[in-house]
Amino acid sequence: MLLPAVQSREHGRLLRFFRLLPAAIGVLLALLGGAVLAAWWGGYGASTGLRWLSANDAPMLPITALCFVVAGASLMISQRRDSRIATAVSRLLAIGVAAVGLFVLLDSALGWEVHIDLLWYRPAGGTAGQLAQKMAVNTAIGFILFGQGIMLLERDRRLNGLRSQVFATLLLIVAFLAVVGHIFDVRDFYSFQVLSGMPISTAIMLTLLGIGLLFSQLDRGIPALVVDEGAAGFVARRLLPGAVFVPFILTMLRFTGEQRGIFGPQLGASLGAVSQMVAFLLLIAWSARVLRDIDRRRGELFVLEREAHRASEKARAEAEAATHQAEAARAEAESANRAKGDFLAVMSHELRTPLAAIMGYQELLADGITGPVTEAQGQQLGRIKASARHLLSLIDEILTFTRLDAGRETVTPEPMDLDEALHTAAEIVEPLASAKRLELTIQSPGPGKVVESDPTKVRQILVNLLSNAIKFTDTGTVSAKACVTDQEFHLIVSDTGIGIQPEYLNKIFDPFWQVEQKATRRATGTGLGLTVSRRLANLLGGDVSVTSTPGEGSTFTVTLPIKAPRIVSISEERGASKLRVG
Repeated sequence: MLLPAVQSREHGRLLRFFRLLPAAIGVLLALLGGAVLAAWWGGYGASTGLRWLSANDAPMLPITALCFVVAGASLMISQRRDSRIATAVSRLLAIGVAAVGLFVLLDSALGWEVHIDLLWYRPAGGTAGQLAQKMAVNTAIGFILFGQGIMLLERDRRLNGLRSQVFATLLLIVAFLAVVGHIFDVRDFYSFQVLSGMPISTAIMLTLLGIGLLFSQLDRGIPALVVDEGAAGFVARRLLPGAVFVPFILTMLRFTGEQRGIFGPQLGASLGAVSQMVAFLLLIAWSARVLRDIDRRRGELFVLEREAHRASEKARAEAEAATHQAEAARAEAESANRAKGDFLAVMSHELRTPLAAIMGYQELLADGITGPVTEAQGQQLGRIKASARHLLSLIDEILTFTRLDAGRETVTPEPMDLDEALHTAAEIVEPLASAKRLELTIQSPGPGKVVESDPTKVRQILVNLLSNAIKFTDTGTVSAKACVTDQEFHLIVSDTGIGIQPEYLNKIFDPFWQVEQKATRRATGTGLGLTVSRRLANLLGGDVSVTSTPGEGSTFTVTLPIKAPRIVSISEERGASKLRVG
C-alpha cells in the first residue's frame, strides 16, 4: 500500500512547483542578466557588486551578464518537452554559452589576450587592470558544465539517464564553493587566479542555474527523491535543507564569534561540532516522530482497508447468493409456467372430447332421431347448444394461449380480402349482438383490398375484439372497420360500452385479468381474449392499442403489416420461447 507523506492535493501542488521551478529560474536569470547589461550601458556597471555580502566582491562583467541572459533563455525553452524546435533552440543557446566559457579558458591557458569578455566594457589602465576584469576561470567552467548538461538533457529524459544531472551537480559544487568562499573570505574557493575571481552575484546566479538544470528531470536522482510521494520524499524534503544550511549557518556564527573575540578558535570549533550534532539530532528526531505518526496512520489505514475488503467480500458473497436464489426462483417460475401451460393444454383437450360428445347428442335429440321433441324440450336443447358452443370457445381460447405461450403457434401468410374478413367475423358475433339488441355496423374498405396475412388469426383477433366489445356494451353500437396505408393495414373496433379507467389500460392485456375482478362480475370469460389478440398481432408483426373514455366506450386498433412474416415457431423466429407483449 502506498504511504503518502502529504495529502494528494498537497503533493500535486508540490509537483507543479518543481515542474515550474526551472522555467521560473530561467526567466529570473534572464531578467537579472538583462538588468546588469542595462546598468553597464547606463554607466552604472561598477555598482553591480554585492559588497554587503562580500567585502572582496567585484561587479559582474557584461559578457557574464549576457551569458546569463542566454543561459536563462536556454533553460526556460528546454522545459518545452513536446517541441523539437524548442529543444533545438535550447541546445543552440547552450552551445553559445559553453563556447564563450571554453574560449575564456583557452584565452587564460594559452595567453591569447583576445579579451572577448571586454567587448562591452574597456577598463582604464594597463594590462593588470584588464586582467583583473576578465571572466573568472571557475565562471567559465560553470557555463561549460551548464551547456553540456542542456545538451544531454533531452536524451536523459528519453532514456531515463543521469548524465545531465551529473553536470548540474558539478555546476552546483563550483558555484556553492564560490558562495562559501566569499562569505568566509576563503579566496581559493572563488578564484583560481591571482587577479581574477568569481563575483558573489555570479556565484549565486550559477547556483540557481544549477538548481534549474537539476530539477529539469524529476523522475531520476535527487529530484525524484525530493518529489517522491512516500516516506523517502518526506525525509529528503526535511533533511536536505538542514544538511545544506545548518552547517553553513553554524559555521558563520562560529566565524563571526571568533572575529569579534567572543571565543577562541578551540572553543569555537568545539561549539560548532556540538551545535551541528544537536541540530542533526533534532532534525532526525523530528523526522522520526513524523514518520512514526505516518506509520501509525498507515496501520490504521491498513486496518480500514482490511475491514473494507472483508465487507466487500461479504457483500460480493451475499450478492452471489442472491443471484443464485434469483436464478433458482426464475427457473422454478419458468418450470411452474411450463407446467401450467401443459396442464391447461391437457385439460383443454380432455374437456374438448366429452364436450364434442355432448354437442353430438344434443344435435341428435334436436333433430328428433330418438323421438319427437316438444317445444319446451327444444328450448332446453337450444340452451344446451349455446352453452356448449360458449364452453368450446373458451377451450379454444385457452388452447391458443398455451400454444402462444409455449412458442408452438405458426403463421401461414396467404392472400386475404379485408372485406371478407370483416363480414366473416361479424357473422360469428352477430347472434351475440342481436341477443343484447345492439347495432353491429361494418365499414368495409371496399372490394379488392387484399393483404398477405394469416386469415385464421386475423379472424380470431376480430372475433375476440368484437365479442369483448359486445360483452361490455349494454346499449348503443359496436362497429368494425378496416383501412390500408402504404406498408400496413388497420382493423378498428369501437363500442359505446362502459369504457376502461386510465389506470387499467396497461393491465387489460395481462393474462386472466378483467376490469371486473369480483366473483360476482357481470361479464363471463377467461380473461384471455385481449391477451391472445395482442400476442397474435405480435406474432403477425403488429400490435394492438387502445383508447377509452369511462362511460362513453373504447376503441381497439390492430396495426398489422401488409405482408406478414412466415413463422414456423416463435422460438425459431425470435430466438426465445415467449412472445413479445407490447
